[in-house]
Amino acid sequence: MSSNTAPSSSGGARSADSAAPRRSKRPKYSRFTQQELPACKPILTPNWVISAFMLVAIVLINIGVATLFASRDVVEIVDRYEADCIPASSRSVKVIYIQTSGNKTCNRTLMVRPSFINIKGL
Repeated sequence: MSSNTAPSSSGGARSADSAAPRRSKRPKYSRFTQQELPACKPILTPNWVISAFMLVAIVLINIGVATLFASRDVVEIVDRYEADCIPASSRSVKVIYIQTSGNKTCNRTLMVRPSFINIKGL
């Protein structure tokens, strides 16, 4: 037998170089690698499902009501700046004015009336 041939698996005498432990590419057997871990398997009875649904509904309804009351205090202030920030000669061609390069600094002062501050119960 030449040294290039594979050893037979008939259980014959082993040579000195094959006395080292055999290394396998297989993973070590464990319940984790074999996906045999215990799992939570709840039994979904109608009473349990309805109770969970009602609990989630109560929580989300409370969040929605709180959001609704908070949004009632929002006041929208609209300030159209194109009338003052675009020169009178360019108002008919606003897009061309915006696309051209140059200094287009626009300073605006926005005055908010005190009646808009801390409004409760619109």
